[in-house]
Amino acid sequence: MSNRYEIRERIGEGGMAVVYKAKDKLLHRCVAVKVLREQYASDEDFVERFRREAQAAASLSHPNVVNIYDVGEIGNTHYIVMEYVPGINLKELIRREGKLSPERSVSIAIQVAAALGHAHRKHLVHRDIKPHNILITPEGNVKVTDFGIARAMSTATLTQTGQVIGSVHYFSPEQARGGVTSEQSDIYSLGIVLYEMLTGKVPFTGETPIAVALQQLQDPVPSPREIDPTIPKSLDSVILKALAKDPKNRFRSAEEFIRALQDTNLAAPFTAARTNNGELGDVQDAWEATRMMPVAEPQEATRIHGLEERRKVSRGKRSRPPKKRRIRALIFLFLVAFLGGLFWAISYLPELIFPAEVTVPDVTGLTVAEARLALEKLGLRLAVDREIESDVPAGRVLRQDPAANRRVREGRTVWVVVSRGPRLVQVPSVVGLSLEEAKKMIVDSGLTVGVETAVYEPTVLEGYVVSQSPQGGTYLEEGLAVDLMVSRTDAGLPMVVVPDLRGQLLEDAKIRVRRLGLTIGNVWGRSDPSLAPWEVISQSPAPGTQVPQDTPIDFVYNSWSTGQAAEEPPADFEGASRGEERPGEDVGGEVQTGSAAQERPIDTTRNRPREAAVQVTVPPGPEQEVVIIVIDALGAREVYRGIHPGESSITRHVRGYGSNARIQVYVDNTKISETEFPD
Repeated sequence: MSNRYEIRERIGEGGMAVVYKAKDKLLHRCVAVKVLREQYASDEDFVERFRREAQAAASLSHPNVVNIYDVGEIGNTHYIVMEYVPGINLKELIRREGKLSPERSVSIAIQVAAALGHAHRKHLVHRDIKPHNILITPEGNVKVTDFGIARAMSTATLTQTGQVIGSVHYFSPEQARGGVTSEQSDIYSLGIVLYEMLTGKVPFTGETPIAVALQQLQDPVPSPREIDPTIPKSLDSVILKALAKDPKNRFRSAEEFIRALQDTNLAAPFTAARTNNGELGDVQDAWEATRMMPVAEPQEATRIHGLEERRKVSRGKRSRPPKKRRIRALIFLFLVAFLGGLFWAISYLPELIFPAEVTVPDVTGLTVAEARLALEKLGLRLAVDREIESDVPAGRVLRQDPAANRRVREGRTVWVVVSRGPRLVQVPSVVGLSLEEAKKMIVDSGLTVGVETAVYEPTVLEGYVVSQSPQGGTYLEEGLAVDLMVSRTDAGLPMVVVPDLRGQLLEDAKIRVRRLGLTIGNVWGRSDPSLAPWEVISQSPAPGTQVPQDTPIDFVYNSWSTGQAAEEPPADFEGASRGEERPGEDVGGEVQTGSAAQERPIDTTRNRPREAAVQVTVPPGPEQEVVIIVIDALGAREVYRGIHPGESSITRHVRGYGSNARIQVYVDNTKISETEFPD
C-alpha cells in the first residue's frame, strides 16, 4: 500500500472499516491500517466521516489516546495509519473475567477519563465510548481509540449526519433523543462502561435498539449494589451521578470525575505522565506498582535529634539499658517472626503452589443458576460466553468449556454457551389481503400457512382474508402455522327464497326465518291502531327475493298497544309493506341448490351486489379509530373497525347490496365521508 505499508494480517473490523496489522517499511515498525469498506467508498458521507476520524484523532497527543501516523487514499481505497496497540479490548477482558475488581475498574476508568479530558480541552467529544474502543496493553495501560465520530462540540448534534452514530447500550439520554452532545455525554458513556466492569452487565437491555434507547431516556438506572452488594457505597454514588439523566446533574468535567473516583480511596497508586502542556497523561495500574515506604526528610531527623538533646540536658545523665538486653530482644523478635513465617509457609504454601484438582461436572441442560451452584461447590467459577437461539428452553446451558469429566485446578473458570430459546416471529396482519398476498407475507415472516377455511362473507371480496388465528401483532415460534378464514361468494351455496312474512306475528315470523337458515336482522316498531299488536308490517329483503343462507331479514312490526318502547325504522328503509304487489314474487320459502339456486327473481335490482375499495387517510395526530359502515338493502352494518397511527393510509374492499347502497367512514366517532357504491 503506497509502496510503504506491507499488510500482514486482518486484526479487526467495524461497521464501516476493516483493520489490518501492517509493517511500515520506511520506519521499520508495526502499525495498524484502517481501510474503509468498498461499499462505502462511493458514499460521500461515509468518506467524509472517515476523513474526520483522522483529522480529529491526529489533533490529539496523549499517552492514553491511540496515535494517528498517516492518512491517504489509493484510487477508491481510503485508509488511516495509526499506532498498533498489542493486547485486547476491554469488552474481551470483561467477557473473559465476568467482572473486574473495584480497584481495577477505577484505575481503568481514571485512564479513560484522562484521555477524554485531553480531548474535551480541544473541544472534541468522542460520542462512542464503549468497551470495544478501550484497548488494554499487556502492561495494563489503557488506550482510547476510534475518535471517528467526534466533532467540535459547539456544533455537534447526533443526527446531523443523517443517521444515528454510536452504540445504543452506551448512549447518553441526549444522544438517544438526537439532541446536542457535550463532554457530559462522554461522562455518561464512561459511567456505563464502569458499571459494566463492576457488574459484568450493562444497566439497560432490550430486544431492539429502540427499546434500549427508550430505557436510556425514561427508566432510572438500577444501582450497581443491587447486582453486587460488595461494591463500595462511595463508588456506587459516583456511578449514579455520572449516569444522571440531566447532563447538568453529572460531573462537569472529566477532571472532576477523576477526583471523585480518587476520593473513593479505591484508586490504585499510579504514575501520571505529563504531556508537553502539563496535562494528565498515562496512568500505571496499581496492581503492577510496588509501594515503597517514604524516607524521613533530613530536617525532620535534625529536629528530633535536637529535641532528644534537650531532653538529655533537662534530665541529666541517665543510665542507658545494657547492650546485651537490646541484643536479646532483637534476637527474640527475629525468632518469633521466623517461626511464624515458617509455620505459615508449611501450612499454606503447598496449597498456593499446587492447588487441588477437581473433576468438571456436566452442567449442560441446567439453568445458569443451577450450573453456577454446581461449579461453586467444587471451587470452580462460571462465566457465560454467549447466548444463541435454540430449541432448548431459554436460560439452559447448551455447551461448556472445559468439557465434563476433565480434571482441572480449583478456581478455574468454566465458560458456557446459554440458550436464548427458540426464535420468536411477529405474526403479520393479513386480514383484508388477498389469499396469495397473505400466504406470501406469512411465509416471508418465517411462519407457515395452516388451515384455510372458506366462509361466506358478503362484505368482503371473494378470495380475501376475513380473519386469522393468531391475530396479527402477536408472537409465535418460528415455523408455526397461521390459520386463515377466506371469503367466498354465494355461488354453490344453498339459496333461499324469502317468504312473505307480512301479517304474521313477529315471533312466528322469526321462527320461520330461522327454520329456513336465515338470520334475524334489524327489528323496528311502528304504531298502527288499524293492525293487530305485534303484526309484521313490512320486511326486507322483499318476499320472493332469492338470497344465500345466513342472510339477515329486517322487520317492521306494529308496536301499538304492546307496552313496548320500539325504535322507529330509518327514513330510508325500503322494506316491502303489506299489500304491495311485487312481480315474480315467490313466497314458498324453499331452499334451492344447483342451477336453480343461481336464478334470480325478476325484481332483484335493489339487491344486486356492488363492490368498492374504500381508501382512508388518517388525519395527523396520535393513533385514531377508523370505522367503516355499509348501509344497503340488508340494513346498516359495521364492516371494519381498527386503530391506526396519524397520517397513515388504509384500503379495505367492501360489498353492498342494492342501487342505493352507500358507505360511511368515521374517524374517532366523527364522520369524514359518505359515498355511494359505484355502478
